[in-house]
Amino acid sequence: MNLLILGAAGGTGRALVQQALEQGHVVTAFARNPSKMQMTNPNLHIAKGDILDYSSVEAAVRGQDAVLSALGVRVRVGPFIAIVVLCQLIARFAALTGPAGWLVRIGVPVLANLILYRRTTTLSEGTKNIIRAMEAAGVNRLVCQSSLSIGDSKGQLGFLYNYLLIPILLRNIFADKEIQEKIIQESNLDWVIVRPGALTNGPRTGVYRSGFDATDRSIKAKISRADVADFMLKQLTTNSFVSKTPGISY
Repeated sequence: MNLLILGAAGGTGRALVQQALEQGHVVTAFARNPSKMQMTNPNLHIAKGDILDYSSVEAAVRGQDAVLSALGVRVRVGPFIAIVVLCQLIARFAALTGPAGWLVRIGVPVLANLILYRRTTTLSEGTKNIIRAMEAAGVNRLVCQSSLSIGDSKGQLGFLYNYLLIPILLRNIFADKEIQEKIIQESNLDWVIVRPGALTNGPRTGVYRSGFDATDRSIKAKISRADVADFMLKQLTTNSFVSKTPGISY
């Protein structure tokens, strides 16, 4: 097959590219920064582009048999942690108390959080371009990576994500993913939305759970990017999960 892989420079994207080439597919790797694609293969073509630029998406989609999306938004945790620590140190060594102390200890970190992790529409707006280009080119199969804790799978990522990471750092990204999923579900494509647990850099095992009930709390809520890629590629040759949102986890 001729495959377009979006987000090819990311962890899951690179795993998709590698495994697709191993399976004999002709791959177009779509990335904003092609220099991150440090692999060569006669069947690999690199396409520089941005999902928010319709013309670059349209050009990449043309001539493909299917599209796999491993798009994501990078979360910068370091700057926020540095600001929080710095504020605590300033308040302590300056002996700030009362309103001034609360402002430095809590107010500044809250403001930093709102600025650093403000609302994003990159995934949802980019997905509109992808679907538009696919429909124009007559490409029907879309396999898109999303995440557990989206839609009816809320709560499946566990305590750390449910009560800390998503509310504090990931709330706007997950809100954008919600909209992204809705846009895909309202399209006329043969789509599969894959919802993995927390991603790891572990090896491909081929042994994982998929399509479990959205209320299932027995899952480990984690899976390697390599196994996510394995599952996504399998969706090219089966209709078992077409128009469905299977979770995938160990």
